[in-house]
Amino acid sequence: MRKILLLLALVGIINGSCKKSDDRPGEVYGEWKLTETLADIGNGQGKYKKVTGEAKYLKVERSGDQVGRFTGNAMPNLLSFKILDSVRMEVYSSNYQMPAIFRYQVSAKSLELNPPCIEGCGYRFVRK
Repeated sequence: MRKILLLLALVGIINGSCKKSDDRPGEVYGEWKLTETLADIGNGQGKYKKVTGEAKYLKVERSGDQVGRFTGNAMPNLLSFKILDSVRMEVYSSNYQMPAIFRYQVSAKSLELNPPCIEGCGYRFVRK
């Protein structure tokens, strides 16, 4: 009986440790195409809308440990950043003297940036 329980526990451990690579968070670094934007007027009814027209890109480049810079035409006012943790980054822009804390969510194929806004706002990207 002990051997069966030990075997079941071993199978459970092996099965639990074999996750798909898509389940792991992706890296924020790379080139991203802007696909959707969110602007809420403050009533909580805002929805993401598809971006139309000429394609816009955001390039997120590493320039040090957890530090990098932004280039591209999707958000041209963004200059550089420092990753604080798995959901927040400190962003420097040409609009403000002080850095702003952006919330972000990244996977292997997508990136969502949410700057601090009084009303809801956000940007969704797919990896180029």
